[in-house]
Amino acid sequence: MIDLVRRLALRAHGFASVGGPRAGAVEESAAADRTPAAASAEAQRRRQGLRQEITVRITVAAIVLAFNQLFELEPETASVIRLTALIGLGMNVPYLVAIRTGRALRAQAYLRTLVDVALTTAGLYGAGGLGAAQYIGIYAIVPVYTAIVFSSLACVLAVVFATVSFLALAMLQVSGVLPFIVPPLPGAWTIAGFNLVVLNIVGWLAAIIADGYRTSRQRLTVLYGELERAHDQSLQLNTQLHLSTRRYVLSEVVAGVTHEVRDALQGAFGHLWLARRGGPPLPVEALEHLSQVEQACDKAMRIMSTTLDMSRRPDPERQPVVVGKVVRRVAELKAVELRRARISLSVDVPDTLPLVLGTSLELQQVLLNLVVNAQEELHGSPGRREITIVGRREVDRVLLDVCDTGQGIPPGVLPHVFEPFYTTKPASAGLGLAMSAGIAESLRGTLTAENRREGGALLRLTLPAVIPAPTTPA
Repeated sequence: MIDLVRRLALRAHGFASVGGPRAGAVEESAAADRTPAAASAEAQRRRQGLRQEITVRITVAAIVLAFNQLFELEPETASVIRLTALIGLGMNVPYLVAIRTGRALRAQAYLRTLVDVALTTAGLYGAGGLGAAQYIGIYAIVPVYTAIVFSSLACVLAVVFATVSFLALAMLQVSGVLPFIVPPLPGAWTIAGFNLVVLNIVGWLAAIIADGYRTSRQRLTVLYGELERAHDQSLQLNTQLHLSTRRYVLSEVVAGVTHEVRDALQGAFGHLWLARRGGPPLPVEALEHLSQVEQACDKAMRIMSTTLDMSRRPDPERQPVVVGKVVRRVAELKAVELRRARISLSVDVPDTLPLVLGTSLELQQVLLNLVVNAQEELHGSPGRREITIVGRREVDRVLLDVCDTGQGIPPGVLPHVFEPFYTTKPASAGLGLAMSAGIAESLRGTLTAENRREGGALLRLTLPAVIPAPTTPA
């Protein structure tokens, strides 16, 4: 209870808009970069909270007026209750006018809560004051709806003010300052004490529940924001992967073509040399033309050699990588996208797996490509749609299996899945798996594909484990 009071005191500055709570420190820190859509949504929440508050007040006042009309009460009692209900009903007009000014909205929210409690106390006085001790439960309306519409702090204040107000009213009646409209029942103080205890229990429970709800909502807001950011990062990374894949395959193609053309030029260059220097002498003009052709071939060969040197990508600096950390990062990046596609992703990679030698980015690229490939296979697939990443160790190797519950790989396609530009998907370039296989090979590992007996495809990344050197005793 004390901890709740402390938290509520720290959140006292959180009231805003129509008196409802601000979403908390999370929303306050993000207020600077809110988008127009977010601001519109917040304004909508404010209007909804105001409508709820006004609806509660009108409903309660109408019920009190109807009760006063239907049941025969003492004339003085009936007049006090009627007047109190009419005042409560009419107060909605100045409330709306004050809210539209946009000034001191927090103070307005507190003031409305205190006025509601004061009007309830006045109505109880009309019903008899201490003589209406059995009706104290009507106070609970204020803290409960305050906890829902405003905040837990407002709920606590309403409970405390209601308790103090009724006790003060009863003491004024007992001391003779205020008359008894209805004589109190025998044991009225016992009834009042019991009902006040019940009121406090209900109010504090409402405050605790509302505080827990708002805390959970704030955490969900933070988690949703993090998932959205992870999704955006995943999209950006996917774009980078596609570009990197194209550059990778293009460099391989350029290197292969350049190598073949250079070999052909070397053959032509040799024949030119023999034509100029071997056999019978040639006319001067023919020798001049052959010399120019030889110079052109030599220049072309130099260009080819330079192109080959440029196409050779320097190996990145590799270091031990924690496999489980990279796998969890991939799962985070794909979480939102897979959830929207109604595809479940489960990870079973123990933290005890040995390290592998490489870079986190390279391993992340390979795993993302494998997960994306499985996601595309499961898109629109009937039945279970699941992707599983399983990691295990076999002697001095680390195995990572990416499995799906799709239709599997057709036997005729299986031998070609890692070939560049080979694809069975109209929207695919057929480069992702080829690049992944190339990265695996550069890491002194392998990437293989097969079909599971229970259905679906399995792509296995095998990498050499980093085995720590044995320590010799001192």
